[in-house]
Amino acid sequence: MYDTYFVTPEWLHDHLSDDDLIVLDVSTPLPTVPCDYRQKWLEEHIPTAQFFHQDEIANTDIPLPHMLPSTEVFSQSVGDMGIGNDTKVVIYAKNNLFSSPRAWWTFTTMGHKNIKILAGGIDAWKSAGFKTESGPVTPPAAKTFIAKCHTENVLNCEQMLEFVHEGKMQIIDARSAARFLAQAPEPRPGLRMGHIPGSKNMPWDLLVENGQFKSPKQLEAIFAEQGIDIDAPSVTTCGSGMTAAVIYMALTLLGNHQVKLYDGSWAEWGQDNGLPIEA
Repeated sequence: MYDTYFVTPEWLHDHLSDDDLIVLDVSTPLPTVPCDYRQKWLEEHIPTAQFFHQDEIANTDIPLPHMLPSTEVFSQSVGDMGIGNDTKVVIYAKNNLFSSPRAWWTFTTMGHKNIKILAGGIDAWKSAGFKTESGPVTPPAAKTFIAKCHTENVLNCEQMLEFVHEGKMQIIDARSAARFLAQAPEPRPGLRMGHIPGSKNMPWDLLVENGQFKSPKQLEAIFAEQGIDIDAPSVTTCGSGMTAAVIYMALTLLGNHQVKLYDGSWAEWGQDNGLPIEA
């Protein structure tokens, strides 16, 4: 099952010189731990890996972090990296699967079908004994990428509010239990505490270990413990739409293809905007 979505360090090492393969470092910092991952990429990366900045290849017209880019922005950005519609793309991160599923979701939402995550990230690559490099990477020749947005994957605020009122979709919040229960302040200033009415809590980090998802049986058990139906039509949300993609991908791995992601998440919903909340 996981082979459909992940590659091993050994596979990547064997295919690293393939003409039709592009490797991307998609590391993105946690809001509580500011970090310049572009600089960290310059200091150390898998050979040939380019840096995919999820806060820049985004809709920057909206004052929210890493919002889904337009098809034009995405097409231009990845095309400049040498990615065409048929190019194989392998992505990795430096932070325990925190940001790789979001990049995977962005690529798949934009219609790219041949993208996989390096299981275990760069740590697994190094543990396997493979070398890293430093310094800038020159992209290969630019290619034409034609994005086709799968709008059924993503929800905006107005659509999310409709789902809340209708009560027909399972809403899953990937934030920590303390934030979900309004027992801890939000890391982003100016946001209210609590959660979207009717939502269930599934802290994203319970599902992952050493940069990989836990086994399907473990995932099923964890979702069950949280009172979540893994087969139900669902909407995932979190603090900013980043770890909502971890839940989205976990459900996809378990065979649920009726999942949507609320892009603005709590960074939008939690503002002092009159939207309903529960604590």
